Amino acid sequence: MQNRYLIISAAVGLLFAGAVVGYAIPVEKQEVPARVILDNTGGRVVFAHRVHAEDYGSACEDCHHDGVEGEAYLPCGACHPAEFDETFRTNHQKAFPDQKACLRCHDEVPSGPLAEDARPDIESIPTRGEAFHTQCMGCHEENGGPFGDDACYQCHAR
Repeated sequence: MQNRYLIISAAVGLLFAGAVVGYAIPVEKQEVPARVILDNTGGRVVFAHRVHAEDYGSACEDCHHDGVEGEAYLPCGACHPAEFDETFRTNHQKAFPDQKACLRCHDEVPSGPLAEDARPDIESIPTRGEAFHTQCMGCHEENGGPFGDDACYQCHAR
């Protein structure tokens, strides 16, 4: 009976030591993330990022149309919000690495709240959902991926 507890204790100890070692070893930063989760009102999309980049041969610039080589890409929501509401107006600048990024939409670097006539024309900037649909559906149609009214749930979770 005593031997049984010794074996169980040794096994638990080894598993615990393995867990600690596994947790302590830093994970290498992946150049291309395996998947990206896109939450939206049409149903969450689990985007197979690495498959699109490596297996399908998509270049980064095909989707990240604003990229600068050697720099991290901005999150899509930095420029394409779910909606242009007050939260976006007050918080979007936190997503940009420096003030030169402001000039992509603004005539000059804003120094405070903007007057209504000094704001960019948001009618010409697609929301995140519009941007993804245009980008994804256009590519799917060109390359034989799922597209069209009957294909929604091939990408969107129900």
